Amino acid sequence: YSKIGAFIREFSFDPKSFRIPPAVVKHVDPVQQIALSSAADALKDAGYLNNDKVNRERIAVILGNSMGGEVTDDYVVRTRTPAFSQALRVVPGFASLPASQQDEIVAGFEEAVKAGLPPINEDSMPGELSNVIAGRIANAFDLSGANFTVDAACASSMAAIQTAVKGLLDGDFDMVLTGGSDRSMSVPTYTKF
Repeated sequence: YSKIGAFIREFSFDPKSFRIPPAVVKHVDPVQQIALSSAADALKDAGYLNNDKVNRERIAVILGNSMGGEVTDDYVVRTRTPAFSQALRVVPGFASLPASQQDEIVAGFEEAVKAGLPPINEDSMPGELSNVIAGRIANAFDLSGANFTVDAACASSMAAIQTAVKGLLDGDFDMVLTGGSDRSMSVPTYTKF
């Protein structure tokens, strides 16, 4: 149904500048990577990137995001693969094959499906959660004020800005890095919309 789109095609992420180990970065969703890079650009442009005169304990990070990122889809497919294999086993034509042949096909099927998907480990969940987007930025730049992500669907960025302004007016923090970070351009997203 879509006729046009805007896509970031040549984004390059430098995990070293954010102290993210190589083994971890492959589990960090691109939406988190883009948010980190954008936050660095914004802080640099505003003169706060290496500014020792700002009280980092009073700087908040409030971002809007809807649906987290796309790596979640990969983890869902990976965890559902045994169910797909079980569904294959009950197909009459497949079930009539010798057990050894069934096992060989299922093993090959699961290996092929999982080959292009990231493995699941202790870095998977933080790499896909939307609330970690703000937390990674706070961690990377040593910002100790409030940090969280708000989800108001298509109005997430506006909700983040509104929350940030209210926090500034209420004196909850002295400065806030706010806006939105979203990257929901996957096949499932387009299919569901």
